[in-house]
Amino acid sequence: MKNFLLLAFAIILSTNVLAQKKADITFSVSAVCGMCEDRIEEAYDVKGIVIADYDLKTKKLHVVYKTKQFPNELDVHKIAAAAGHDTEKIKATDEAYANLHSCCKYREGANQCSGDQDNSHDND
Repeated sequence: MKNFLLLAFAIILSTNVLAQKKADITFSVSAVCGMCEDRIEEAYDVKGIVIADYDLKTKKLHVVYKTKQFPNELDVHKIAAAAGHDTEKIKATDEAYANLHSCCKYREGANQCSGDQDNSHDND
């Protein structure tokens, strides 16, 4: 009986460890070109992010993440902001924004891309 209880406890414990909770969110992220799209998606290539897919046409980012690594949704927004892109909840710092290629500037008065989604710019 003692072995049965230990086995049952071990199974319950391992199930809880393996079944990490995931969250699924979609939010707006400012960007103007394909290079921006690549930068945003690459920024989300970190532990705890399961999926990150940016749609340049809708300017929406879909993210599936593990809540253990990102207990607060704002932590997920901060990733895009750290890469220089404003989200609907977090604004990128002026320093992070300044590090974007000139084609990628999206704030008021910035030089916009010509409409193509060229990814061939060097990251200055």
